[in-house]
Amino acid sequence: MSNGGFIGPTVAPSLGDLVTAFTGSGTFTRSKTTGTVGVIGGGGQGAGNLGGGAGGGGMVYTPTSYPLPASPTTITVGGGGGPGTPHYTPDNSDNGGDGVDSSFGTALIAKGGGGGGTYFSNGHMPGAPGGSGGGGRRNGGSGAGQTQTGQPGDSGTYGYGGNGVTGTAPDSSGRAGAGGGSNGNGSAGTGGPAKAMPAFPSDYGQSGAYAGGGGAGGSVPQGGAVCGDSGGGGAGGGNTPYGNGQDNTGGAGKGGGTATPVAPASAGLGGSGVVLVTEADVLQNTSGVWTLADVVTNKKAGTWT
Repeated sequence: MSNGGFIGPTVAPSLGDLVTAFTGSGTFTRSKTTGTVGVIGGGGQGAGNLGGGAGGGGMVYTPTSYPLPASPTTITVGGGGGPGTPHYTPDNSDNGGDGVDSSFGTALIAKGGGGGGTYFSNGHMPGAPGGSGGGGRRNGGSGAGQTQTGQPGDSGTYGYGGNGVTGTAPDSSGRAGAGGGSNGNGSAGTGGPAKAMPAFPSDYGQSGAYAGGGGAGGSVPQGGAVCGDSGGGGAGGGNTPYGNGQDNTGGAGKGGGTATPVAPASAGLGGSGVVLVTEADVLQNTSGVWTLADVVTNKKAGTWT
């Protein structure tokens, strides 16, 4: 028999990249000893009441030769910021909620994005620090810094994040600040840009990019400047009420565009995070019947598992 003694169809094994995507929490088991890991925290929630855009989730993006653990690895995918997630100012539920951390075991932790700042009885609130920092409320609410690159170990070494923007004065005609993104700081009302991770296919993320900052809130009829575009987070523009970050990208929510109602009704929710692993030269197309020659060849090469 031409197939080496087996009866039935044969397959042509091939080597290729194996991409494992976690859109929810789970367990990763390696096929190779090294690979590329991308971890994206949940994006923050924008703030209501002419508030700041939120920060995108922090990003951890390793080199292609990153060692993968031999034992099964616990994966946690953080949710996006919203009314039920922690707020930077405990007595102010109108501030945007912070995004939730994502992790690859204990070695790689991507921080959730910081929520946007709004107005409260004690003043124009700042944005919250996070993987990328949230923008402040208009009329002087300060933008927050990113915390991702300051994380210990590989989480900081391979980390990316951007800072939020301070809102401009006066209250009658100012503009809230945008949130930072994984590829840079916010700029005026425009959210910080999202960063691509080329090791993963472009159909993941938002056209291959992750964790953009949310655009700032604004209200043209009240004299405020038109809010800027998002950086891959929630859509900005004019006095539209809000824009949500896209799930499984870590995109941030846009600040609320009108004075009332306040969050959560007029502030964009953060998008959830994601964890991705690419392993190169993994044996593919292994279903069906193998020839004896292919079994021997792959056994000798160490690719038969």
